[in-house]
Amino acid sequence: MLVPKNNNSPQLENIFSPRSPVDFLGFAVVGVIINLLSGGDPLGFLGVAVLFIYWFWLDYRRTKKLSQRLGLSFKSKEPAKGAKGLILLLSPYSPRLESLKDEKRLKPLVQHIINTPVEKLQLADFQGIDLFNSNLVPQIKAVEYHIKEGNLRDVWLISSKSYDLVKGSEITAKILSQYLSFEYGQRLEVHTQGYCVEDWNYKRLWEIGDQIFRESDYKDEAVVADITGGTKMMTMALAMSCVSPKRRMQYMDAQRDWQGNPLPVGEIKPVGIDVAPIIHGNGN
Repeated sequence: MLVPKNNNSPQLENIFSPRSPVDFLGFAVVGVIINLLSGGDPLGFLGVAVLFIYWFWLDYRRTKKLSQRLGLSFKSKEPAKGAKGLILLLSPYSPRLESLKDEKRLKPLVQHIINTPVEKLQLADFQGIDLFNSNLVPQIKAVEYHIKEGNLRDVWLISSKSYDLVKGSEITAKILSQYLSFEYGQRLEVHTQGYCVEDWNYKRLWEIGDQIFRESDYKDEAVVADITGGTKMMTMALAMSCVSPKRRMQYMDAQRDWQGNPLPVGEIKPVGIDVAPIIHGNGN
């Protein structure tokens, strides 16, 4: 994934297309210079022409670099860069095993997992709810990837309010939190408190995503938001919180059948999403 350079200094071309107070100051200075050059002095018109040509060249160079960068980004799926912090969206829990589609059968198994201290849980408890064939597989694989590639330390689980196993994903967050604590122990800190909201409340969902980036102990580029799970509204809201240049997104890419459903057997890997060149026009 291409990551924007860590450079907060104003860019010269922005003087001609101001995007900040500093850029505007430069734009105003250029305006004063143009007025002085063209104030009745024939040479002033030559100065204006030179500035126009320079402006045109800067814009052409920026557009060309942006086009090259976007072309490079979209020629292939770029693997996500390893992260220290990972934000995950969750959907209502859904095992593949047909017998567990019955909520009356699934509910006591789930309650056992979420109500039992982690140190007393066994792998069989998670296998009993078909966890490793459920819709939580992409999230589990995302954690595995960043543990290996980015020295992952913190995971934030954003869920929707639950009324039962079918509606909302608050229960899903508890299941995944228990599994991650069971599998990785103190190596991972899993955050769930305060990250549950109505799945239609995109303003609050956006605020949660933005809050995680702002209040974490990491630089923005060290945290990645996975937009694979959750509802479409949750995906949109989390993506909105990632529009700042250094914030990163990914999705878990899985092999799918002709109907678009993930195949039971196949590699699942994170693909980086870099929207900074499109939104900010940063072709440097």
